[in-house]
Amino acid sequence: MSISNISSSNTIKFVFDDGIAIPYIARFWIFLISNILSFICCLFVLYHFLFDSNLRRGLHNHVMIIILIICLIWELTDVPWTMYVALYEVVWIQTPTFCMIWKFLDSTLYTTIAKLVGWASVERHILIFHDQWVSTKKKRFFIHYLPLTFIVLYGVVVYGTITPMNDCNRPFYYFIPFCAYYSCVYDSVAFSLYEYITSGVLCSVLIGFGSTLLVLRVILQKRRLQQQIQWRKHRKMILQLLSVTSLFFVLYLPPIILATAQKLGLPSYVGAQYALYSQLFAYYIVFLFPFTCLSTIPQLGTRIKNIFRCRWRQQTNAIHPEQWASRVPVVTRMNKQ
Repeated sequence: MSISNISSSNTIKFVFDDGIAIPYIARFWIFLISNILSFICCLFVLYHFLFDSNLRRGLHNHVMIIILIICLIWELTDVPWTMYVALYEVVWIQTPTFCMIWKFLDSTLYTTIAKLVGWASVERHILIFHDQWVSTKKKRFFIHYLPLTFIVLYGVVVYGTITPMNDCNRPFYYFIPFCAYYSCVYDSVAFSLYEYITSGVLCSVLIGFGSTLLVLRVILQKRRLQQQIQWRKHRKMILQLLSVTSLFFVLYLPPIILATAQKLGLPSYVGAQYALYSQLFAYYIVFLFPFTCLSTIPQLGTRIKNIFRCRWRQQTNAIHPEQWASRVPVVTRMNKQ
């Protein structure tokens, strides 16, 4: 990474080279197209999850609903601000407060999504093999609703507390995403290690082993008990989890594994180029997440056809004002006769 400046007669323009070969204008258009498609898909999936009573009552869908809401927030804040820097090479609002808010949202949303997917990998075991744990309202509160609430509030409280901490007077660079800002708390080796374990390693372990063990347990139970009905009953939950975790296997786990290997002694130059690109394409965890949920909606083709069929009926049944006005004299003559 390097920073250079291009001087003219009146101004000095800083150009930040992050080491990625993709030009900034290309990143802008890639992100713009991806964000629009993802936003539309996110609204579509979230609409069905919220307004379809069967989907809304499913406990396994609640974590997906929360993540979809987080994706919407991300796509309306973090992504447009990043696109603005790529297009104009300057931060949208050049103040320390804005930079801190941007960093707070990015840290909170990204880590919360990973933690929620990690919890979903564990919760599926409870919903499939220990459904008696959520058989009453009290049990559902402690086993289901309380962990979801804690995960969301944890990110908000922790990053809302540490992000404004700038006792070391860290500077803000208004031509770099997030203004190149991060809290001075990360100067502490202990906190950095804690953050890496809780937000990286722990989530990776839960997602990797949780989803893999779930499939193995289901297969073993199906062979042992020969319960075809139970497999059909829980198949949707399993496929939903696998479609989501497959996204994290590709885009989330490899950078964590590489970072862990480097902390254990692997030279930092090994995989350095991959680490740069993985930070850029980490946005596609959010962009692609709604599409992984879309594939798990039951009777998807029928739902899409109904939307277009309803829209077509509204257009054909609509009476334009000029058409109504042309019919008034006819009706009046008929009444007079």
